[in-house]
Amino acid sequence: MTSSYKLIGSGLLLLSLLSSCRDVTEQLNPSGLTADNFYKTATDADVAINSCYDAFQNPERYVFWGDARTDLFAVTDRSGLNQIQLANGNLNAVNGYVGWEDMYTAIARTNSVLKNVPTITDPALQPRRERILGEAYFLRAMAYFYLARTFDNVPLILEPYESLTQDFLPKQATQQQIFDQIEADLKAAETRLPDRPFTATVELKGKASLGAVRAALTDLYLWQKKYQAAADAAQQVIASPAGYVLVSGANFGTIFFNKNTSESIWEIQFNNIYLEGSNNNLANRFLPLGGTGFAGGNWDIGPSAKLMGSYIAADQRGPVTFRVTTSPSAPWRDPNIPYVNKYQGTLANANATRFFDSNQVIYRLADVLLMRAEALNELGQTTAAIPLLNQVRTRAGLAATTATTQADVRLAIENERFLELAFEGKRYYDLKRTGRYATVTGFADPNWLRWPLPANELIRNPNLVQNSGY
Repeated sequence: MTSSYKLIGSGLLLLSLLSSCRDVTEQLNPSGLTADNFYKTATDADVAINSCYDAFQNPERYVFWGDARTDLFAVTDRSGLNQIQLANGNLNAVNGYVGWEDMYTAIARTNSVLKNVPTITDPALQPRRERILGEAYFLRAMAYFYLARTFDNVPLILEPYESLTQDFLPKQATQQQIFDQIEADLKAAETRLPDRPFTATVELKGKASLGAVRAALTDLYLWQKKYQAAADAAQQVIASPAGYVLVSGANFGTIFFNKNTSESIWEIQFNNIYLEGSNNNLANRFLPLGGTGFAGGNWDIGPSAKLMGSYIAADQRGPVTFRVTTSPSAPWRDPNIPYVNKYQGTLANANATRFFDSNQVIYRLADVLLMRAEALNELGQTTAAIPLLNQVRTRAGLAATTATTQADVRLAIENERFLELAFEGKRYYDLKRTGRYATVTGFADPNWLRWPLPANELIRNPNLVQNSGY
């Protein structure tokens, strides 16, 4: 199964065939894979939930949906039309990054797990059945969270497509309805997942855990301005038995280059050893072209002048977040090229091979500290918020903030998230939820507070209504 929307075309074709050759379509392929004949053993459940994680392996979506149309990206002389629109903000419905297939693929797979794993009678599944269901609830919530923050109103599909009698042309639910479902799913996951559901680090950081669920709840509560709930959920992550710890400032780059650090709560996993070496294409988008005998990227998008000018010399995050090729430029092709540095991939050998296999961090401790600081500040507990902000600043090598009033601390937190989380898919969502988008970016068109629905989805489903301005 790919996307629920990709099923629409095949479903309509089958419906047309039913009217002319019903006897033929009622025949079943005895070798065909269906939910009824697949979900039999504990191993089947493991395979099914792993396929849900596989659907999340498209990090360009998370970073471009969450950072484009802001003050982070700059056009390069290698930018194509899609990338120019990301940097300049004026997106259209046929932009290659607008598509939502991956998120609905994840939703389709999690729906299948949630419906069918409870029916498996294999006793071997019993010790982990609830954990697997918790993972599915979490992943479905995250897929809808990305969709609702990006597009606002999207179809809400909670059952797998297993019958031609189902509604293949769903209408959109409101953003609030989607948020309500996200919260319900996260609460369902919260009761099923422990702090440390796995022993291997790659699974602890790469799969759903109680810390990941509560980080997502913190994020969701901030969107809904439920500040006390956000502060409480964030504190549960900070105090988690999972033991999340900020890496040292000198080791800030290891968050992105070494994978699965002590700071990581949930990150999408990639490993070139398992033939997943080119799935995180951000390295290709951001890195400069390689010089003679050196593998680089395509440099489609650069860091903005505003961002580069915002790091002071003492800030240890600056050299990790962006760099500039030198003159002479070796090992890169071109001199004096500013580039995003958080996604280097794996340079297997200098001559030809760079695997695009950087992990994609979705939640980490610094993000949660700043979310808790924001929630406390909005509750009027500014003095309690400042030490959390300073934890992040101190790690970066900076002095404590000079902000003291609620308004000044609010702006200080916003700026710290700008510097700390650049190119991690947070900026657009932050500015949108706080109402600061137009003021900060200068993009005054209110329609830019949501992305256009993909043009091909409007063709497939006439019940969809395009967002205003597109």
